[in-house]
Amino acid sequence: MNFSAKKLTFFFLFLSYFSFGQRVYDNYSIDVNYGLSGAYAPSITELSHIDFGFRYMFGEKWGIKLDYGTDKFRTQKSPNEMGTDYQRISVQAVGNLNNILDDRSYFYNEYFCILAHAGGGYAWQKSVSYPEWGGPGIDEIPHMMIGLNPQYTFAEGFSVGIDATAIMNLAQHVKFDGTRVSRAADNATTTYTYNLSLGLTYTFGGK
Repeated sequence: MNFSAKKLTFFFLFLSYFSFGQRVYDNYSIDVNYGLSGAYAPSITELSHIDFGFRYMFGEKWGIKLDYGTDKFRTQKSPNEMGTDYQRISVQAVGNLNNILDDRSYFYNEYFCILAHAGGGYAWQKSVSYPEWGGPGIDEIPHMMIGLNPQYTFAEGFSVGIDATAIMNLAQHVKFDGTRVSRAADNATTTYTYNLSLGLTYTFGGK
């Protein structure tokens, strides 16, 4: 086959595009976090938060995350427990602030990054104060959330981080102390919770 100079140049440019244009970052991440659960009105703080997440990055700046979290809120533990068991599933957009601001600036660091995440989902909680109100899912709650997650990479594929997340629960019928918002079963309110946790992230699927 007779290659002209133009064809040969085009061939090498084509190879270069696919060699250097492919993703050089890791696309997938799995993380687990453990830490504080906090509620406002009534004010409750518990070391009971656990969440698991799966993240996919479309590029070096933006991605999407699916996560599951669980919390226990207790105002009394003996002789009878008072409070709620809370669980949620969320879908969130994720942004790497280092690369969004400017990957050429002093914000960029190979080992340290700050991820911002925001989204919403579905939550359900069970009153342990009054179990006769029903089983899991007695109170179904839509929610919105926003958070920051600084991470430090200490080994290839592994990072540790601190996640701070604020959650707004919409149309909640059972308060976090396990009592109803009001005697009318249909009455609901908006509540606020937060999570402050330490986590481990495993990233893979790129380089």
